[in-house]
Amino acid sequence: MINLNYFNPWWRTGRVDKKLTGRKRRIFEEVLKYMDLRQILMFTGLRRVGKTTLMFQIIDWLIKEKNINPVKILYYSFDEVAGSIEEIISTYEKEILKDNISEQKIYLFFDEIQKLEDWSSKIKVFYDIYANIKIFISGSASLNLVKNTRESLVGRFFDFLIDTLDFEEYLEFKNIKIDKEMEKTFEVNLIKSFEDFLKSGGFIEALEIEDIKLARYFREGIIEQLIFKDLPATFSINYPDLLYKIVKIIASRPGIYLDYKNIAQDLKYDQRTISDYVSYLEYSMLVRKVFNYSSNYLTTEKKMKRAYLTNSAFNYATNGVSDFSLIVEQYFIDFFKAKYFYRSPQKEEVDIILKGTDNPIPLEIKIRNVIGKEDLIPIFKFLKKFKLQKGYIITKNTEYTYKSSDYSIEAIPYWKYWTIRDKTGLIL
Repeated sequence: MINLNYFNPWWRTGRVDKKLTGRKRRIFEEVLKYMDLRQILMFTGLRRVGKTTLMFQIIDWLIKEKNINPVKILYYSFDEVAGSIEEIISTYEKEILKDNISEQKIYLFFDEIQKLEDWSSKIKVFYDIYANIKIFISGSASLNLVKNTRESLVGRFFDFLIDTLDFEEYLEFKNIKIDKEMEKTFEVNLIKSFEDFLKSGGFIEALEIEDIKLARYFREGIIEQLIFKDLPATFSINYPDLLYKIVKIIASRPGIYLDYKNIAQDLKYDQRTISDYVSYLEYSMLVRKVFNYSSNYLTTEKKMKRAYLTNSAFNYATNGVSDFSLIVEQYFIDFFKAKYFYRSPQKEEVDIILKGTDNPIPLEIKIRNVIGKEDLIPIFKFLKKFKLQKGYIITKNTEYTYKSSDYSIEAIPYWKYWTIRDKTGLIL
């Protein structure tokens, strides 16, 4: 028998406990814009980024601001208790509503939905039958990467990526006052805060954890949970230890080329198994694939790919690379949600290619004391090849604009968060 009262204390108290709602982030106001639409709201993101908290905040808002009867709001977490949607709804109708859900406006919140087998088909049935129901779902995975999910729910949902805190939010949560119009004045504070931010990864819970305990928090609370619990529950995984080995390899070599044949030979596993396991890690949001840029999409898909972890904190937790410049490179890959890098036939590379509204934007990361001419050559050649005018290089402390003929490269120090964000426009 499913105990729905356990998940829904507001049925008894008429309110959501403040301990569950936490501090609101910017994403909350964005979600509210879609509340009056019928479509399902899908929240995806890593474990512990605040998806459940966001759900509780919405429930709290419905009760306080929209005066919705708490009994008309059902929350259920598949992460804690197994169950079927049919059984949950049947129990809800008989024991709580004492009526059919089709007769009234109902709000359904299903947390960690990826734990439910064939969840997209089951959600689709309820969505299609009951026009009066507003459905919210969350998952600690890229739910729309699951085969057939987009096809079965096409036009029926809006997807929100619930990410870790960005650097600006991190400063707000830590109550660190910085005038973003005067970054240079706050240079020392920004550098120290940025280094701390990389260790916490922007996870809210991690902000109050001592550095000495952070690695264990991320390793046991997120990485091992995903590898040894979540992924085996979703896919047929015979070698979970292999997943961990792949994560550690990528952690020690951010931007590693995904040469599945060589990795398979080194680890003594089948090449197809390595390819599948990397895809599983991508689904779990632990690993990000980045593609070699081409103006032709099909060519891009066929070219060799690179892999990064999705958060700098995971590098520290797995005893990965300790080179600060590589940690910063990984951070900016994640910051831009980078999809592309560039490697020419002559093996000249540019770390990130941003897809602009009209033209691509090349961006290189060089965290070193001196930027030499050789560091600029790949970007200038990219600009010339694709008939562009401007690129960027993120540096340790160099701030300068390099020019050659009709091309220019603007150098910006890595700690100038707002300058980088505003200059590039965060074009994803």
